[in-house]
Amino acid sequence: MQTTPHPRPTLSALLTTALLACLLSLSWAGGTPARAAAGDGSVSDPNIVYVGRWDTSSGTAAVPHWSGAYLRTAFTGTTVKVRARDAVNFYVSIDGGPDVFHAGVRGTVNLTPQPLSPGTHTLRISYRSGDTVFQGLVLDSGARTVAPAVPSGLVEFVGDSITAGALTDRLALDSYAWKTGEQLGMRHTRIARAGYCLVARSGCTGLSGQYFRTGSTGEQNWDFSRYRASAVVINLGTNDIGHGVTGAAFQAAYTKFLSDVRARHPEAQLFAVQTLKKRYVAETRAAVNARNSAGDAKVHYVDTTGWLTDGTDYEDGNGHPNEAGHTKFAARLAPVVAAQLGSAAAVSAKAAAPGQPGDPNIKFVGRWDTRSSSTLYTPYWAGAYYRVGFTGRTVKLKQRGTIDFWARIDNGPVKFYDDVKGTVDLTPTALAAGNHTLQVNYQVVAGSYRGDAVFQGLALDSGATTFAAPAPAKLIEFVGDSITVGTTTSQNARTAYGWLIGERLGAEHTQIAQGGACLVATADGCVGLVRQFARLNPNSSTPDWDFSRYQADAVVINLGTNDVGHGVSTPQFQSAYSSLLRKVRAAYPRAWIFALETFRGRYVPQTEAAVRAAVDGGDTRLSFVDTTGWLGSGDLTDSVHPNDQGHRVIADRLAPVIAARIGG
Repeated sequence: MQTTPHPRPTLSALLTTALLACLLSLSWAGGTPARAAAGDGSVSDPNIVYVGRWDTSSGTAAVPHWSGAYLRTAFTGTTVKVRARDAVNFYVSIDGGPDVFHAGVRGTVNLTPQPLSPGTHTLRISYRSGDTVFQGLVLDSGARTVAPAVPSGLVEFVGDSITAGALTDRLALDSYAWKTGEQLGMRHTRIARAGYCLVARSGCTGLSGQYFRTGSTGEQNWDFSRYRASAVVINLGTNDIGHGVTGAAFQAAYTKFLSDVRARHPEAQLFAVQTLKKRYVAETRAAVNARNSAGDAKVHYVDTTGWLTDGTDYEDGNGHPNEAGHTKFAARLAPVVAAQLGSAAAVSAKAAAPGQPGDPNIKFVGRWDTRSSSTLYTPYWAGAYYRVGFTGRTVKLKQRGTIDFWARIDNGPVKFYDDVKGTVDLTPTALAAGNHTLQVNYQVVAGSYRGDAVFQGLALDSGATTFAAPAPAKLIEFVGDSITVGTTTSQNARTAYGWLIGERLGAEHTQIAQGGACLVATADGCVGLVRQFARLNPNSSTPDWDFSRYQADAVVINLGTNDVGHGVSTPQFQSAYSSLLRKVRAAYPRAWIFALETFRGRYVPQTEAAVRAAVDGGDTRLSFVDTTGWLGSGDLTDSVHPNDQGHRVIADRLAPVIAARIGG
């Protein structure tokens, strides 16, 4: 084959290439690869969500490890294709439809031989076997990917061939693990492989060690900060008995394994499942009891006696369920898991009607209580909001009681609704037919919501539905007091520096802030955020917030303004600040933390000392931010609180500091 020689590069071209290489090296600082532009369908497109243990480090090929890994996204246009490197088998579900099997395909595979109707569609690809390498999507000209609706919770299943779905037609997709995850409406992963044991023996890989690896073989450690499980279900012991593992060795290994899993998933509910063949039952129970006695109340034993019937629910005599058996297993297991995770998990298996609480297309940003009730979702802390896409021409918001809120449709002007209740018409003038987006946030005063801040759902046109609206890939959390809340500004949280910075950098944003809050809880009643940072509700000691529901890319702390008025000593403050930094790091292992000097210059040496101690201790993703001279007298409503202009000034100074670390 004749080839065309390449021209020699000019000096100018070489310099340009060198400059680009320099810029690219900056974007890779700290070992984090540069992200592709959202919407392009490439491997690093942030609108593609990988569930399971995927290696995406190359930027051009994503490789799933263990069984049942899958990816989700949404896309516009009428067709979609996937690039496969070599022959592979996978399942594809579009718009929530049945999984279509593509056997032995390679190259650019057309997933829509019959074009779809114009609009926004969802896509899930689940790999079965072969050369399991995802190389990106091909979309229509002018089309783009859209951030999909992704459940906040994740359940991980650890086991052997039974958990992997061996001997069933669709393997992982027919397993009880997949079915349980789907029934719970949660993301789900399987760390399972046929023939594996709990305890490593000659000829049997032990998951007590291999669980912590990226793949089912190999020594590369998995980065557990990439996802946090809400629940971990362990089903091990079936194979150990055939490799001579004694009861004492099994019990000791199981007890240690539960402790090691807890260290990686601090907030997860752990479930130790009795094997279907009833092996090591007493030892498994004893391991659970040992963890409970050690103070871990989130470890549970699951008795599976009578769940399946011999002869009808099994494929063979070795304990492998058939498809019907896996379905029965999931039907018994899902309620057990749901009971520990709360009512939201119990009802999520039943698809919520479009626009109602539980609709996965509605993205709730901030700390929302979506578990206490299936019909009422309540936001806590300042600046919480939700976003959703909808079809049709009108939309109404159902409110239980009187409330103030802001609503924005199709990125148009923000409209304020004052003291409204019942079914509130957000479109008195009907929209054009088509796809629209809605964002709503409630009014706050000093961190508390004015009125009845309870979301009860949307009312849509007959036949209309919802879809996942485009959403930013990154999130910034702002921790503070009334200044962070935006007290005395024209729109409270919406005109506070945190909201402004999030919008400017194209990131989701949360404000974990309350008027009057201190860093240190004091005897005279000052709420201490060193304690309340980890709570769902700033005014309650329980429950704890589930940090697996989102992960922040940056956390900005602005505390200390109020502590001086409550008699907090400088040693107390420095110690508490160090404690808060440790809590934030534990909650968000990959976030960059910014510790702001308060705008009144209080506890500055102590804040700097706490940051320096953390950095010296090995936390290098942490910065002290000197705010000296940022605000003038014309930027304040009073001597403390910035006005609208002051918050814009803060955003002008702080946004570039954050962007330099996380992009935007």
